[in-house]
Amino acid sequence: MSLNLRFGPRPRHRVRRVLILLCLIGIIGLVAWQQKWTAPRPVAAWTETALSYLPIKFSTTTPLAGTPTQDNVVLVKAAVVDSPQSEAYTADLYAATDHDDIPWPNIAGRTSIEFYTVKPGDTLWSIAEQFQLDFETLRWSNPELERNPDILVAGSKLRIMPVPGIYHLLEPDDTIEALAQRYGVAPEDITAYPPNALFPPYTLAGREGLIIPYGRKETRLPRPALSLQFALAWPIVGTVTAGYEATHPAIDIAAPYGSPVYAAADGTVIYAAWQEDNASYAVIIDHGDGRETWYNGLRETLVEAGSFVTRGVPIGEVGRSGHTAGPHLHFELHQDGRLVDPLGGLPGTPQ
Repeated sequence: MSLNLRFGPRPRHRVRRVLILLCLIGIIGLVAWQQKWTAPRPVAAWTETALSYLPIKFSTTTPLAGTPTQDNVVLVKAAVVDSPQSEAYTADLYAATDHDDIPWPNIAGRTSIEFYTVKPGDTLWSIAEQFQLDFETLRWSNPELERNPDILVAGSKLRIMPVPGIYHLLEPDDTIEALAQRYGVAPEDITAYPPNALFPPYTLAGREGLIIPYGRKETRLPRPALSLQFALAWPIVGTVTAGYEATHPAIDIAAPYGSPVYAAADGTVIYAAWQEDNASYAVIIDHGDGRETWYNGLRETLVEAGSFVTRGVPIGEVGRSGHTAGPHLHFELHQDGRLVDPLGGLPGTPQ
């Protein structure tokens, strides 16, 4: 008897296993085709694509009440800024629009301080009007104008603020808290204003100055001297910005809005009311000797027609007429019905 021994799988079984393996490979390939598998991309590449489609948003705040007409500002470009004090902090990040929310107050879309070169024929009033600023902001952001507002030199450069307020030139001992108290604002009004580029711990060293949004300086003027040795006393201690001439038979005296105006001499008030033509209040005092003094451009009157006033008593407050760009008193002197130069009866300088 002989033994017929076989080693390894039988041929029929081997064929079956090959067919099963081919079927599995086919199924896996079909699934891969349906799922559209591709080689995984590097993490950096995915991150770059994702970030490029992220919507850029900027938190908004409500503008302060009483702000001038404002354009809108919206974040339009994200960039890494090495130095937050550089112009790129605002210049590269913001642009004016007319339909988006206002993230912080501004005028005419200005996102930082600009500079304007004075041209022949310019006045403080015309420059303030051109940039939609009030007269005091223009003075308070240019110290040379604050000292001498009646001296405007062609070719000189003026700071143009992005918001009403003050540009404060820093001194060694200045602090945010002290500046806020000095100018009547909250510390956060200064630190949170983007053009200032302030970050904790709010170091001020190495800076030229700071914008104080909506900050105001003390606007009280001294009461004019009675100057009894002269025919008239100054109605206000301000700056004469326009003198007497044929086309302007009066003098204009610039002063902060709301400053008291005083009677230049004793007399009877014959007019104290609103003037539609000048879009302001006016007071006329008859001094009983052929002279009348006219006080135009007032925001309100403090006397009534028919009352008698003495030299140096308050009769109104400085306003801003519809034909000017800054607060001032338009002061006229009438002698026997004719307009004459008031400076002929006043002390040499406002006092």
